[in-house]
Amino acid sequence: MLSLSLPDGPVAVRLTRRPRQSVGIRIKDGVVELIAPPAVSLSYLQQVLSNKRDWIAGHLARHRAEQGLRLSHEGLVMLGGEHYRLQLSEAKRQQAVLDGDTLHLAGPMLAQPARLAASVVGWLQQQARQRFAVRLEAWEQRAARPLSGWGLSSARTRWGSCTGKGVVRLNWRLVQAPESVLDYVIAHELAHLLHMNHSPAFWAEVGRLYPGWHGARQWLKQHGDSLFRYG
Repeated sequence: MLSLSLPDGPVAVRLTRRPRQSVGIRIKDGVVELIAPPAVSLSYLQQVLSNKRDWIAGHLARHRAEQGLRLSHEGLVMLGGEHYRLQLSEAKRQQAVLDGDTLHLAGPMLAQPARLAASVVGWLQQQARQRFAVRLEAWEQRAARPLSGWGLSSARTRWGSCTGKGVVRLNWRLVQAPESVLDYVIAHELAHLLHMNHSPAFWAEVGRLYPGWHGARQWLKQHGDSLFRYG
């Protein structure tokens, strides 16, 4: 059985054997298929997948984005693990107001799915800047050393990163997840301030910062795809 590890969990790969001269990769409807000659070893095929990891992740992300356009057209948006109805109105200037269980979004040409998705993404990124700043301030007090800075990331294959200089970047899409999931990713990156690896000592630091992190990590593996609904 072949699989490819991505930040939101492993992706199963369908293997098709048939007479041909080379190994091919096909992605259709979010399913990854590897087409290979009968004699090619599984270890070699796994290496091919690893080498094409970013390419595959990009195609899967585009598939999620297309799904996201359909979901946005149906009027759903997620924030902090909760779903909100989307109510649209035509306006010259873009404006977003969250009221109860409804996000009121105004702007030009929002009937076009691409414009609507871009407007939702802009609002989510604004929410991410505000919410991430609050959570980072709370979590930094527990870290082994202070942060040098932080920013948003739009990465397709990583939920967060931490440089050797202590700069953390968090994927803006995490603002859609429950706060416990965001906290896990923050704790993960803060642990890198002490250990720039994934050694047992690193995971011990994650556990010190955030006991019981396993459930949040499992949520990402099971539901991480849903955070890419808007691209």
